Amino acid sequence: MGKGQNFKKLSCAICAALMLPLGEGGGTAQAEEAAVSIRNPYYQQVEAPVVQPAWSMPVAKPKVVDNVEPVTAIAENGKVFMLQPNGRLAALKAASGARLWEYGSQLAQRMVYNNGAIYGMTTAGALYKVKEDNGSKAWSAALGYGTADSIKVTGGTVYVTQGQKMAAVDAATGKIKWRIAEDPNNYYFGSEALEAEGVVVRNYAVSGAITVSLVAVYDKTTGTKLWEASRQLAPLAIKDGILYSERELFMLDDDPMNRKIQIAAFNLRTGALKGERTYSWTDKAATDGVYHGGGSYSSAFLNGNDLYIHQGQRLVLYDFWNYVSGAEPLKKWAQESYDQRLPLNLVHQDRIYYTDEHSHGLIAMKLANGQYVRFDQGENNTVQAAIFSKGVYVGQSDGLLHAYDLTSAKPVFTVRTGSPEFAPLLKTGGMLLIQSGGKLHGIKLPASLK
Repeated sequence: MGKGQNFKKLSCAICAALMLPLGEGGGTAQAEEAAVSIRNPYYQQVEAPVVQPAWSMPVAKPKVVDNVEPVTAIAENGKVFMLQPNGRLAALKAASGARLWEYGSQLAQRMVYNNGAIYGMTTAGALYKVKEDNGSKAWSAALGYGTADSIKVTGGTVYVTQGQKMAAVDAATGKIKWRIAEDPNNYYFGSEALEAEGVVVRNYAVSGAITVSLVAVYDKTTGTKLWEASRQLAPLAIKDGILYSERELFMLDDDPMNRKIQIAAFNLRTGALKGERTYSWTDKAATDGVYHGGGSYSSAFLNGNDLYIHQGQRLVLYDFWNYVSGAEPLKKWAQESYDQRLPLNLVHQDRIYYTDEHSHGLIAMKLANGQYVRFDQGENNTVQAAIFSKGVYVGQSDGLLHAYDLTSAKPVFTVRTGSPEFAPLLKTGGMLLIQSGGKLHGIKLPASLK
């Protein structure tokens, strides 16, 4: 029998088998019922016009080191300064994506803009300064900070930190003024440098029986440590030679119902305690006897004269510079779902902001009436979000970016980036810059969001 006949017989057998009834006894086939079947009736699809980028360009993918957010692009004065995949810095026109200049090689994902210049790090740990207009190098300083976690320019000084290390560099000449390093076995997670009134302040986590926050103050000119105080959070304010800092009360005062925020006032140069303020309240919702600290339960931040204190069920406001012991708050607001939200400790457009612990979405509370508005009602969880002026921009885990009007909360447009990976969003002039999946996209904004 030939191969062709064998193939025909096999084909006929397969066809016959496919036409046989399924199941025992040749009965009619039945679809299997699901053991579990549910539906989400609250699923929402954001309906907004889809816009296309005016231009797109490859950009270096962010590489997170020690949980520090990298910087691969910055935008200023109608320009974008981005780190390319080849490790070179490129300047582009934000409106068109046209390339203006390139600089360097083997540059690290750490840079800032200040007063007509870009300051950044090389992978070898050198700090460099290039001019905004033509990309020419002004100077470089070998610091040996190959994984620098912050650069901050204040006045005529560039402060660079890497963990427990800190250096001060003359912004005009690149001369290293001083370098210091705390004991890496005891000091962890140093903050960026804060210069004020002739000193430089940093916060660290320090280890002992437990890990607590510590504030350290250094002389601006020499880098000499002036003093430090354990169990103190980052400064709320520095004014007229006094540093104000919230005290960390964890395992010191863990009463779940009778709560308080304590703010210490230190002499800025000596660290001498000049006074202490106490803001107390009763948490009537704490009926399970469990202490919850920080975040929406008990934390404070300062916005101008206004001291906001998160007190669990409510948010309250005091006049910080007119403290009266035992005084009632000037204003109160209910904190909706406070056990599921983290405060961002800032005020913008007369709103307070939170993130949702589950969706990671952005939530705003209007100070005028206490109304909450959610910007996490899209199809998927939030990966990256930002607010510029009256525009809210939310990048989701499905690669969609939705733009909303902050005032009305209505969607304005959608961008399909094609990637769930988002880096910080940028804006300059009338352009939104989206970093997603190794691409930088330039989006022309409508007049309502400019």
